Amino acid sequence: MDSDNGHETPVFFDLETTGLDTLKCDIVQLSAISGKKSFNAYMVPRCPMTDEAARLTGLTVHEGTLHLHRRPVPTTPYRQALTGFISFLRTVNRPFLVAHNSRKFDLPVLMRVLKEFGLVNEFREVVSGCVDTWRMSKDMFRLTSYSLKNLVDHFLGQPYGAHDATEDVRVLQDLYRVWNPRKEVVMRHKTIIY
Repeated sequence: MDSDNGHETPVFFDLETTGLDTLKCDIVQLSAISGKKSFNAYMVPRCPMTDEAARLTGLTVHEGTLHLHRRPVPTTPYRQALTGFISFLRTVNRPFLVAHNSRKFDLPVLMRVLKEFGLVNEFREVVSGCVDTWRMSKDMFRLTSYSLKNLVDHFLGQPYGAHDATEDVRVLQDLYRVWNPRKEVVMRHKTIIY
């Protein structure tokens, strides 16, 4: 899925977290996809899940084990998950991140956690920036709602399992292909990672 004859490649990513407070929520799932390449890691959170986050994602913690819809899921330690994500990004030609509502949520949370583990510089060496598809879709289309669910309904006409990061990145990649945004639009919505 290289863009502009191999210049930069979008990598669609999403987080599921313990809540919505970007200053203290923890990542419980980190997923990314670029073409046929994908990455997914579950992590046992270091803080409690809010009831709302547990209800939306189906993720809960029991006796130190992460469960998805009451079934244990394999988890990865935080540092290993984050370095694995960076290693995944290194397999992509000049990656830039793409996420829905990344400016207000996913990117601030990811950068805070990367900073906690001293991985910000390593991350910056790999990624050129991040595009927020919520903002981009508002710029490109006139719709009543720009939620990911509404965009999927409108452009793809298919049901999907919202609040599962692997599903969210899959449909986001499909939406981006359908939209086929011009380079100028992508650049207008690209945030440089500082």
